[in-house]
Amino acid sequence: MLQRLLAIIRKELITMLRDPRARYSLILPPIIQLFIFSSAATMEVKNIHLGVVDLDRGPYAVDLLQRLRGSRSFTALPLYPALAMARTAIEREQVVGVLVLQSGFSEDLAAGRPTSVQLLLDGRRSNAAQITAQYVSTIVSGAGAGGGGPQPGVAVGAPSLPNAALVMTDWFNPNLDYRWYMLPNLVGMLSLGVALMITGLSVARERELGTFDQTLVSPATPVEIALGKLLPPLLVAVVQATLYLLIVTLVYGVPFRGNLLLLYAAVLTFALACAGVGLFISSLVYTQQQAFLGAFAVLLPFALLSGFATPVENMPWWLQFVTNINPLAHMLRLMQGLFLKGTSFHSLAHDMVRLLEIAFVTTSAAVLMFSRKAA
Repeated sequence: MLQRLLAIIRKELITMLRDPRARYSLILPPIIQLFIFSSAATMEVKNIHLGVVDLDRGPYAVDLLQRLRGSRSFTALPLYPALAMARTAIEREQVVGVLVLQSGFSEDLAAGRPTSVQLLLDGRRSNAAQITAQYVSTIVSGAGAGGGGPQPGVAVGAPSLPNAALVMTDWFNPNLDYRWYMLPNLVGMLSLGVALMITGLSVARERELGTFDQTLVSPATPVEIALGKLLPPLLVAVVQATLYLLIVTLVYGVPFRGNLLLLYAAVLTFALACAGVGLFISSLVYTQQQAFLGAFAVLLPFALLSGFATPVENMPWWLQFVTNINPLAHMLRLMQGLFLKGTSFHSLAHDMVRLLEIAFVTTSAAVLMFSRKAA
Protein backbone atom coordinates (compact mmCIF):
# COMPACT_ATOMS: atom_id res chain seq x y z
CA MET A 1 0.00 0.00 0.00
CA LEU A 2 2.77 2.43 0.89
CA GLN A 3 4.51 1.84 -2.42
CA ARG A 4 1.33 2.49 -4.39
CA LEU A 5 0.60 5.59 -2.31
CA LEU A 6 4.09 6.98 -2.91
CA ALA A 7 3.71 6.31 -6.63
CA ILE A 8 0.47 8.31 -6.72
CA ILE A 9 2.06 11.18 -4.78
CA ARG A 10 5.02 11.17 -7.17
CA LYS A 11 2.66 11.25 -10.16
CA GLU A 12 0.72 14.17 -8.66
CA LEU A 13 3.88 16.15 -7.98
CA ILE A 14 5.20 15.51 -11.50
CA THR A 15 1.87 16.56 -12.99
CA MET A 16 1.80 19.64 -10.80
CA LEU A 17 5.37 20.76 -11.50
CA ARG A 18 5.84 19.59 -15.09
CA ASP A 19 4.24 22.67 -16.61
CA PRO A 20 6.44 25.78 -16.10
CA ARG A 21 3.32 27.95 -15.81
CA ALA A 22 2.00 25.71 -13.04
CA ARG A 23 5.29 25.99 -11.14
CA TYR A 24 5.23 29.76 -11.36
CA SER A 25 1.55 29.90 -10.35
CA LEU A 26 2.29 28.01 -7.14
CA ILE A 27 5.04 30.38 -6.03
CA LEU A 28 4.85 33.80 -7.69
CA PRO A 29 1.13 34.74 -7.38
CA PRO A 30 0.92 34.09 -3.60
CA ILE A 31 4.10 36.10 -3.01
CA ILE A 32 2.87 38.96 -5.20
CA GLN A 33 -0.49 38.88 -3.43
CA LEU A 34 1.27 39.02 -0.07
CA PHE A 35 3.10 42.20 -1.09
CA ILE A 36 0.02 43.81 -2.65
CA PHE A 37 -2.50 42.91 0.03
CA SER A 38 -0.19 44.01 2.81
CA SER A 39 -0.54 47.56 1.50
CA ALA A 40 -4.03 47.44 -0.03
CA ALA A 41 -5.95 45.34 2.51
CA THR A 42 -6.05 47.80 5.35
CA MET A 43 -8.78 49.35 7.46
CA GLU A 44 -6.63 52.31 8.40
CA VAL A 45 -7.89 55.67 7.20
CA LYS A 46 -5.22 57.90 5.70
CA ASN A 47 -5.11 60.86 3.32
CA ILE A 48 -8.37 62.21 4.72
CA HIS A 49 -10.03 65.16 3.01
CA LEU A 50 -11.96 67.05 5.67
CA GLY A 51 -13.91 70.19 4.86
CA VAL A 52 -14.04 73.06 7.36
CA VAL A 53 -16.67 75.75 7.78
CA ASP A 54 -15.14 78.35 10.11
CA LEU A 55 -17.86 80.72 11.30
CA ASP A 56 -15.85 81.71 14.38
CA ARG A 57 -12.46 82.88 13.03
CA GLY A 58 -11.19 83.29 16.57
CA PRO A 59 -7.83 82.28 18.08
CA TYR A 60 -9.08 78.88 19.25
CA ALA A 61 -10.46 78.14 15.78
CA VAL A 62 -7.09 79.04 14.24
CA ASP A 63 -5.32 76.80 16.75
CA LEU A 64 -7.66 73.93 15.95
CA LEU A 65 -7.05 74.26 12.21
CA GLN A 66 -3.30 74.27 12.78
CA ARG A 67 -3.59 71.06 14.80
CA LEU A 68 -5.60 69.44 12.03
CA ARG A 69 -3.06 70.50 9.40
CA GLY A 70 -0.26 69.15 11.57
CA SER A 71 -1.84 65.70 11.71
CA ARG A 72 -0.49 63.13 9.26
CA SER A 73 -3.98 61.70 8.77
CA PHE A 74 -5.42 64.82 7.10
CA THR A 75 -3.94 65.74 3.73
CA ALA A 76 -6.52 68.33 2.63
CA LEU A 77 -8.61 70.77 4.68
CA PRO A 78 -10.62 72.81 2.17
CA LEU A 79 -12.34 75.83 3.71
CA TYR A 80 -15.94 76.59 2.74
CA PRO A 81 -17.60 79.94 3.44
CA ALA A 82 -21.06 78.41 3.95
CA LEU A 83 -22.52 75.13 5.05
CA ALA A 84 -24.45 74.71 1.79
CA MET A 85 -21.22 74.50 -0.22
CA ALA A 86 -19.82 72.02 2.26
CA ARG A 87 -22.89 69.79 1.90
CA THR A 88 -22.36 69.76 -1.86
CA ALA A 89 -18.76 68.63 -1.34
CA ILE A 90 -19.98 65.70 0.78
CA GLU A 91 -22.59 64.74 -1.81
CA ARG A 92 -19.90 64.67 -4.52
CA GLU A 93 -17.59 62.65 -2.22
CA GLN A 94 -14.93 65.32 -2.37
CA VAL A 95 -14.57 65.16 1.43
CA VAL A 96 -15.35 62.47 3.98
CA GLY A 97 -16.82 65.03 6.38
CA VAL A 98 -17.17 68.68 7.29
CA LEU A 99 -16.17 70.29 10.58
CA VAL A 100 -18.38 73.26 11.45
CA LEU A 101 -17.01 75.80 13.98
CA GLN A 102 -19.94 77.86 15.15
CA SER A 103 -19.57 81.55 15.91
CA GLY A 104 -18.66 82.13 19.53
CA PHE A 105 -16.53 78.99 19.75
CA SER A 106 -13.38 80.86 20.82
CA GLU A 107 -15.32 83.20 23.07
CA ASP A 108 -16.92 80.31 24.97
CA LEU A 109 -13.58 78.56 25.44
CA ALA A 110 -11.91 81.73 26.66
CA ALA A 111 -14.71 82.26 29.18
CA GLY A 112 -14.56 78.65 30.35
CA ARG A 113 -18.05 77.88 29.15
CA PRO A 114 -18.90 74.46 27.64
CA THR A 115 -19.03 74.52 23.88
CA SER A 116 -19.12 72.09 21.00
CA VAL A 117 -18.37 71.75 17.33
CA GLN A 118 -20.40 70.03 14.66
CA LEU A 119 -18.98 67.24 12.50
CA LEU A 120 -20.95 66.16 9.44
CA LEU A 121 -19.82 62.80 8.05
CA ASP A 122 -20.47 60.84 4.87
CA GLY A 123 -22.34 57.76 6.12
CA ARG A 124 -21.82 55.96 2.81
CA ARG A 125 -18.24 55.38 3.92
CA SER A 126 -19.12 54.21 7.41
CA ASN A 127 -15.71 52.82 8.42
CA ALA A 128 -13.82 55.90 7.25
CA ALA A 129 -16.42 58.15 8.86
CA GLN A 130 -16.15 56.47 12.27
CA ILE A 131 -12.37 56.57 12.31
CA THR A 132 -12.35 60.18 11.09
CA ALA A 133 -14.71 61.07 13.94
CA GLN A 134 -12.26 59.57 16.44
CA TYR A 135 -9.35 61.51 14.94
CA VAL A 136 -11.24 64.80 14.97
CA SER A 137 -12.59 64.24 18.48
CA THR A 138 -9.08 63.65 19.82
CA ILE A 139 -7.69 66.76 18.15
CA VAL A 140 -10.59 68.96 19.19
CA SER A 141 -10.32 67.73 22.77
CA GLY A 142 -6.62 68.52 22.79
CA ALA A 143 -7.23 71.97 21.41
CA GLY A 144 -9.85 72.69 24.06
CA ALA A 145 -7.72 71.37 26.91
CA GLY A 146 -4.69 73.26 25.69
CA GLY A 147 -6.45 76.58 25.83
CA GLY A 148 -5.75 77.02 29.52
CA GLY A 149 -9.31 77.65 30.70
CA PRO A 150 -10.33 76.38 34.13
CA GLN A 151 -13.08 74.14 32.72
CA PRO A 152 -12.68 74.40 28.94
CA GLY A 153 -15.31 72.80 26.80
CA VAL A 154 -14.37 70.14 24.30
CA ALA A 155 -16.02 68.34 21.42
CA VAL A 156 -19.31 66.63 22.13
CA GLY A 157 -19.79 69.10 24.96
CA ALA A 158 -17.86 67.06 27.58
CA PRO A 159 -15.62 68.92 30.06
CA SER A 160 -11.97 67.96 30.23
CA LEU A 161 -10.24 66.80 33.40
CA PRO A 162 -6.96 68.73 33.66
CA ASN A 163 -5.71 66.74 36.68
CA ALA A 164 -6.38 63.30 35.18
CA ALA A 165 -3.91 61.55 32.93
CA LEU A 166 -4.63 58.53 30.77
CA VAL A 167 -1.67 56.22 30.23
CA MET A 168 -2.25 53.81 27.35
CA THR A 169 -0.21 50.68 26.63
CA ASP A 170 -0.86 48.54 23.57
CA TRP A 171 0.11 44.92 24.08
CA PHE A 172 1.45 42.68 21.29
CA ASN A 173 1.50 45.58 18.79
CA PRO A 174 2.99 48.59 20.63
CA ASN A 175 3.01 50.92 17.61
CA LEU A 176 -0.42 49.79 16.36
CA ASP A 177 1.16 48.92 13.02
CA TYR A 178 -1.67 47.57 10.91
CA ARG A 179 0.66 45.28 8.96
CA TRP A 180 1.40 43.39 12.15
CA TYR A 181 -2.28 42.47 12.23
CA MET A 182 -2.81 42.01 8.50
CA LEU A 183 0.19 39.93 7.43
CA PRO A 184 -0.31 36.95 9.79
CA ASN A 185 -3.92 36.84 8.61
CA LEU A 186 -2.81 36.88 4.98
CA VAL A 187 -0.69 33.78 5.61
CA GLY A 188 -3.88 31.88 6.41
CA MET A 189 -5.92 33.49 3.63
CA LEU A 190 -3.41 32.72 0.88
CA SER A 191 -2.81 29.18 2.15
CA LEU A 192 -6.56 28.58 2.00
CA GLY A 193 -6.77 29.61 -1.63
CA VAL A 194 -3.84 27.48 -2.76
CA ALA A 195 -4.96 24.35 -0.91
CA LEU A 196 -8.49 24.61 -2.31
CA MET A 197 -7.39 25.23 -5.88
CA ILE A 198 -4.78 22.47 -6.06
CA THR A 199 -7.08 19.70 -4.85
CA GLY A 200 -10.19 21.18 -6.40
CA LEU A 201 -8.67 21.06 -9.89
CA SER A 202 -6.77 17.77 -9.61
CA VAL A 203 -9.51 15.24 -10.38
CA ALA A 204 -11.33 17.60 -12.75
CA ARG A 205 -8.14 18.09 -14.75
CA GLU A 206 -7.61 14.34 -15.12
CA ARG A 207 -11.20 13.86 -16.21
CA GLU A 208 -10.78 16.47 -18.93
CA LEU A 209 -7.52 14.90 -20.09
CA GLY A 210 -8.98 11.39 -20.01
CA THR A 211 -6.37 9.99 -17.62
CA PHE A 212 -8.68 9.55 -14.64
CA ASP A 213 -10.01 6.21 -15.91
CA GLN A 214 -6.45 4.94 -16.23
CA THR A 215 -5.83 5.83 -12.59
CA LEU A 216 -8.96 3.94 -11.51
CA VAL A 217 -7.90 0.71 -13.25
CA SER A 218 -4.48 0.82 -11.57
CA PRO A 219 -3.74 -1.50 -8.62
CA ALA A 220 -4.31 1.42 -6.21
CA THR A 221 -7.61 1.49 -4.36
CA PRO A 222 -9.88 4.57 -4.45
CA VAL A 223 -8.86 5.38 -0.87
CA GLU A 224 -5.18 5.29 -1.81
CA ILE A 225 -5.87 7.50 -4.84
CA ALA A 226 -7.71 10.02 -2.67
CA LEU A 227 -4.94 10.09 -0.07
CA GLY A 228 -2.36 10.44 -2.82
CA LYS A 229 -4.15 13.56 -4.04
CA LEU A 230 -4.43 15.00 -0.53
CA LEU A 231 -0.77 14.80 0.45
CA PRO A 232 0.91 16.88 -2.33
CA PRO A 233 -0.95 20.08 -1.31
CA LEU A 234 0.49 19.61 2.19
CA LEU A 235 4.02 19.69 0.76
CA VAL A 236 3.20 22.83 -1.20
CA ALA A 237 1.72 24.40 1.94
CA VAL A 238 4.95 23.76 3.88
CA VAL A 239 7.06 25.40 1.16
CA GLN A 240 4.75 28.40 0.93
CA ALA A 241 4.57 28.77 4.71
CA THR A 242 8.37 28.93 4.81
CA LEU A 243 8.41 31.66 2.15
CA TYR A 244 5.66 33.60 3.93
CA LEU A 245 7.52 33.36 7.24
CA LEU A 246 10.73 34.71 5.71
CA ILE A 247 8.99 37.57 3.88
CA VAL A 248 6.77 38.62 6.79
CA THR A 249 9.59 38.64 9.34
CA LEU A 250 12.58 39.80 7.26
CA VAL A 251 10.94 42.19 4.80
CA TYR A 252 8.13 43.68 6.89
CA GLY A 253 9.67 43.24 10.33
CA VAL A 254 6.67 41.49 11.87
CA PRO A 255 7.93 39.53 14.90
CA PHE A 256 7.51 35.78 15.17
CA ARG A 257 7.33 34.98 18.87
CA GLY A 258 5.87 31.49 18.81
CA ASN A 259 7.14 27.97 18.33
CA LEU A 260 8.30 27.09 14.81
CA LEU A 261 7.18 23.47 15.05
CA LEU A 262 3.76 24.58 16.19
CA LEU A 263 3.55 26.89 13.17
CA TYR A 264 4.21 24.05 10.73
CA ALA A 265 1.80 21.78 12.62
CA ALA A 266 -0.91 24.42 12.29
CA VAL A 267 -0.14 24.93 8.59
CA LEU A 268 -0.26 21.19 7.85
CA THR A 269 -3.49 20.67 9.76
CA PHE A 270 -5.13 23.67 8.14
CA ALA A 271 -3.96 22.60 4.67
CA LEU A 272 -5.34 19.11 5.28
CA ALA A 273 -8.74 20.52 6.23
CA CYS A 274 -8.81 22.78 3.15
CA ALA A 275 -7.53 20.00 0.87
CA GLY A 276 -10.36 17.78 2.09
CA VAL A 277 -12.87 20.44 1.09
CA GLY A 278 -11.14 20.84 -2.28
CA LEU A 279 -11.13 17.11 -2.97
CA PHE A 280 -14.81 16.92 -2.00
CA ILE A 281 -15.56 19.64 -4.57
CA SER A 282 -13.40 17.92 -7.16
CA SER A 283 -15.27 14.64 -6.71
CA LEU A 284 -18.58 16.37 -7.50
CA VAL A 285 -17.60 18.20 -10.72
CA TYR A 286 -16.43 17.14 -14.17
CA THR A 287 -14.57 20.15 -15.56
CA GLN A 288 -11.91 22.49 -14.23
CA GLN A 289 -14.25 25.44 -14.73
CA GLN A 290 -16.83 23.85 -12.44
CA ALA A 291 -14.11 23.06 -9.90
CA PHE A 292 -12.88 26.65 -9.96
CA LEU A 293 -16.40 28.01 -9.43
CA GLY A 294 -16.98 25.54 -6.59
CA ALA A 295 -13.74 26.52 -4.87
CA PHE A 296 -14.58 30.20 -5.22
CA ALA A 297 -18.06 29.59 -3.76
CA VAL A 298 -16.40 28.12 -0.66
CA LEU A 299 -13.53 30.59 -0.45
CA LEU A 300 -15.65 33.74 -0.10
CA PRO A 301 -17.83 32.52 2.82
CA PHE A 302 -14.75 31.17 4.59
CA ALA A 303 -13.09 34.58 4.31
CA LEU A 304 -16.13 36.61 5.40
CA LEU A 305 -16.93 34.35 8.37
CA SER A 306 -13.38 34.08 9.70
CA GLY A 307 -13.03 37.38 11.54
CA PHE A 308 -10.59 38.65 8.90
CA ALA A 309 -12.65 41.70 7.95
CA THR A 310 -15.27 41.93 10.70
CA PRO A 311 -15.05 40.75 14.32
CA VAL A 312 -16.77 37.46 15.03
CA GLU A 313 -18.27 38.97 18.20
CA ASN A 314 -20.31 41.38 16.07
CA MET A 315 -22.04 38.57 14.17
CA PRO A 316 -25.38 37.00 15.15
CA TRP A 317 -25.17 33.96 17.41
CA TRP A 318 -25.97 31.49 14.64
CA LEU A 319 -23.19 32.89 12.45
CA GLN A 320 -20.80 32.70 15.39
CA PHE A 321 -21.66 29.00 15.56
CA VAL A 322 -20.84 28.67 11.85
CA THR A 323 -17.41 30.20 12.45
CA ASN A 324 -16.62 27.28 14.79
CA ILE A 325 -16.64 24.94 11.78
CA ASN A 326 -14.71 27.38 9.60
CA PRO A 327 -11.05 26.28 9.47
CA LEU A 328 -9.87 29.76 8.48
CA ALA A 329 -11.28 31.30 11.68
CA HIS A 330 -9.16 28.95 13.81
CA MET A 331 -6.14 29.44 11.55
CA LEU A 332 -6.24 33.23 11.92
CA ARG A 333 -6.25 32.97 15.71
CA LEU A 334 -3.33 30.56 15.54
CA MET A 335 -1.32 32.87 13.27
CA GLN A 336 -1.93 35.93 15.43
CA GLY A 337 -1.02 33.99 18.55
CA LEU A 338 2.18 32.60 17.05
CA PHE A 339 3.39 35.79 15.39
CA LEU A 340 2.42 38.50 17.87
CA LYS A 341 1.71 36.88 21.22
CA GLY A 342 4.17 34.00 21.42
CA THR A 343 1.30 31.93 22.78
CA SER A 344 2.08 28.55 24.28
CA PHE A 345 0.72 25.29 22.94
CA HIS A 346 -1.66 25.03 25.89
CA SER A 347 -3.34 28.31 24.90
CA LEU A 348 -3.55 27.32 21.24
CA ALA A 349 -4.66 23.74 21.90
CA HIS A 350 -8.36 24.57 21.50
CA ASP A 351 -7.96 25.90 17.96
CA MET A 352 -5.54 23.10 17.05
CA VAL A 353 -8.02 20.46 18.20
CA ARG A 354 -10.82 22.15 16.26
CA LEU A 355 -8.65 22.19 13.14
CA LEU A 356 -7.88 18.50 13.60
CA GLU A 357 -11.59 17.73 13.96
CA ILE A 358 -12.43 19.74 10.84
CA ALA A 359 -9.60 18.08 8.93
CA PHE A 360 -10.80 14.63 9.97
CA VAL A 361 -14.40 15.33 8.94
CA THR A 362 -13.57 16.99 5.61
CA THR A 363 -10.95 14.40 4.68
CA SER A 364 -13.23 11.49 5.58
CA ALA A 365 -16.13 12.98 3.63
CA ALA A 366 -13.89 13.64 0.63
CA VAL A 367 -12.45 10.10 0.65
CA LEU A 368 -15.92 8.59 1.03
CA MET A 369 -17.38 10.66 -1.80
CA PHE A 370 -14.32 9.99 -3.94
CA SER A 371 -14.64 6.23 -3.36
CA ARG A 372 -18.32 6.26 -4.34
CA LYS A 373 -17.63 8.27 -7.49
CA ALA A 374 -14.74 6.00 -8.39
CA ALA A 375 -16.88 2.91 -7.88
